[in-house]
Amino acid sequence: MSFDLMIRGGRVVTPGATVEGSVLVKDGKIAAVVAEELMPHEIDAERVIDARGKYVLPGMVDAHVHIGEPGQEEREDIPHATRAAAAGGVTTVVVMPNVIPCVNSAERLLEREKLFARKSLVDYALFGGAGVELPGNIVPQAEAGAAGYKSYIRAFNPERKGLICQDAGDLYIMMKEVEKSGRTVAMHAEDDPLINTLIAELRKEGRVGFGDFISSRPETTEVLAVIRLCEMAYFTGVRLSICHVSSPRAVEYILHWKDMGADIVMETCPGYLMFSNEDTERVGSYAQVVPPLREKEKSDQLRDMVQRGYIDYIGTDHAPGVPEEKAMGREDIFTSGGGLPGLETTLLWMLDEVNKGSWDIETVCELFSQRPAEVFDLYPQKGCLVTGSDADMVIVDMEGTTTFKVDEMFTVGKDASLLYDGMTVRGIPVITLVRGQVVMQDGRITGEPGSGSWVRPR
Repeated sequence: MSFDLMIRGGRVVTPGATVEGSVLVKDGKIAAVVAEELMPHEIDAERVIDARGKYVLPGMVDAHVHIGEPGQEEREDIPHATRAAAAGGVTTVVVMPNVIPCVNSAERLLEREKLFARKSLVDYALFGGAGVELPGNIVPQAEAGAAGYKSYIRAFNPERKGLICQDAGDLYIMMKEVEKSGRTVAMHAEDDPLINTLIAELRKEGRVGFGDFISSRPETTEVLAVIRLCEMAYFTGVRLSICHVSSPRAVEYILHWKDMGADIVMETCPGYLMFSNEDTERVGSYAQVVPPLREKEKSDQLRDMVQRGYIDYIGTDHAPGVPEEKAMGREDIFTSGGGLPGLETTLLWMLDEVNKGSWDIETVCELFSQRPAEVFDLYPQKGCLVTGSDADMVIVDMEGTTTFKVDEMFTVGKDASLLYDGMTVRGIPVITLVRGQVVMQDGRITGEPGSGSWVRPR
């Protein structure tokens, strides 16, 4: 049998073991992973990539990506975001629905897919929106191919119609519809009424500086929302993902409901593990994100919880922000635009942590590839290197180093990415492949817009 591609002689990370061997690819799929000692002397392959001395990982699956197209391309667009993904070893982006107009129906989901089909150079899955205003639209989005849903607890907003719930009754209606679909609903967990009260109190006291942002969103605002969401998930039976968990206390509450049998998973983001509120002293409003970067002690506790296996998966919450909006926070932090990039930085940071001994490379693949693919029903097409899976791979050099430089990033929002500027990491992707096609090599993007493919849940 002849093959289209052979990745030869790397350390291949599979779900069961890391093996010295080769990966054979045919028609964009993994044909076999063969241990070195079992490799035939001659293999007929159209192309051979030498991976000796390097690791071969499954392509990363980022299950929390904000791309502003359509309607907010100044925040992020499809070509820039998917180039950033390729550079960072992310071969599948799972994209949030809060654009203009927001994705709140099967029709809008399919319209957005057409944009990605023309412009994306990595594979993509799409979230639908779930809210109490349009409950009849929820199940049809899953039938059209939505990988899951995003929903918020906050005041109604015309720009996010169909993505919002305000109280427990709304959550009940929305969650019962999502449960019918069999998909997961991912939810932002903060208590907006309390946040608004605290902001008003801080403004009254003239406290609008960088250090006051965390005071407007203490752990209590996250914990209160988590308690309500978890209890409603337990009551309705819906599969719930709590997004961007930043609070160690919130993790403890979520574990309680998981122990009770609720179908709940939790995501954290690299920013909460890499940085703390002390970084606001360095870059000011450019470190603004919600939930906020917490105290160093809380960040360390959260890292420990990741190491203990309490966190289900890592998503980047890639949302670079607009420099002009970030700059507004210099005078009043509560007017600053939020968000951080993550597509092209997260895997590199995680590899650097492998070199520092924080976790092993298999954990990287579980947290940032396999588990997000499982949560959103994309596994085993995505998230692993096994026979029959898509040939999405990242070849990494664990001795290679790079320094993040804002002006060299691919994201539209690179000028709002000062938090990463000057950070040096050891462990870098050198080749990214999507379905057997090289889309990045040695930092150079080689993939073409429109080469990405829509991934629907199994």
